[in-house]
Amino acid sequence: MTEDDFQKHLDRFGGDLERWPPALAASARALLARSPGAQARLDAMVAMELALADAGVGEEPPDDLADRIFDAAFGTGRDVQACDDDTDRAADRLN
Repeated sequence: MTEDDFQKHLDRFGGDLERWPPALAASARALLARSPGAQARLDAMVAMELALADAGVGEEPPDDLADRIFDAAFGTGRDVQACDDDTDRAADRLN
């Protein structure tokens, strides 16, 4: 296994070699025994995974996340209630 192969597998399977397919894990361990570069890549992956775990990644997203993304993407700066109020005012003018 090359260091580039190792990086691809790290990206796919993560920094816990116990979660890798057994044959790939064995090749990775052999590479780690002889390559400081591979060891550094593993250390970086594990550090990133720990930082993400500490940041609460993986928790349930807030209920209004889709609305906030839509607002950020389209820059409306308006919420759903404001749109409903506008619709009600327009309907009142027609009556």
